[in-house]
Amino acid sequence: MRLIPSSPLSCLGTAAVAVVVGGAVLVGCGVVDIDEFDPDFDLFSSDGAESPQEEPSPSPSAAEEDEEAASAQYALPESCAEAGAAEVVGDLAPGTALSEERGEVEGFDEAEQLVCSFGDGSGTAGSATFTLVFTVNVDPSLSPDVVQVPGAEEEMAWEVDIDVDVDTYHTDEADSLGGDLEYVGTVDGSTRHLYLALPGELYVTAIAQGEEVAREDLERVVLLAAENLRG
Repeated sequence: MRLIPSSPLSCLGTAAVAVVVGGAVLVGCGVVDIDEFDPDFDLFSSDGAESPQEEPSPSPSAAEEDEEAASAQYALPESCAEAGAAEVVGDLAPGTALSEERGEVEGFDEAEQLVCSFGDGSGTAGSATFTLVFTVNVDPSLSPDVVQVPGAEEEMAWEVDIDVDVDTYHTDEADSLGGDLEYVGTVDGSTRHLYLALPGELYVTAIAQGEEVAREDLERVVLLAAENLRG
């Protein structure tokens, strides 16, 4: 049913109202067919009070979760024991001898690092070592020579005559920490680096020298080390 006034009306100086009459809704001076109305439209509740609108429950979006990960606080650990280096490296260490060094990084303002290197204790150049390095305020993937591995050869500086494979990538685990991964290894597999860049200019590096260690194992080490720092 459609109700049409017999003569035009003016709304000037008259408050607009909405009334339901015989299946039609009168809004001010206009007429709208009830069939064209949203069936969910509710002007008033049964007690005459305006119906409250339900607030949707907030749920964290993927962007908010990434922002939370990026805001996580990381700090340079005071010692290899505090970093849990022995537990993180585990069976990948070629020996139980630990060489530990913490201090400033020469040539870079406000840059510091902690080096935790495991080996057989011989100190012989080229002997197998597994090293976990924490660096702040300088990116060791861009300046590899800032990482001084005990017993390492000068070739560790990645001079141009050494062929290396480089791969920058992401994983779900790294994203949850707010980090980026970069793998750098010599083509012959004698030395492999995996860098994890974290918020706050903190970097965790795993270095396997003289032994073949899978990239997945290096990745596991740096991610576990980062979890320890955040936890």
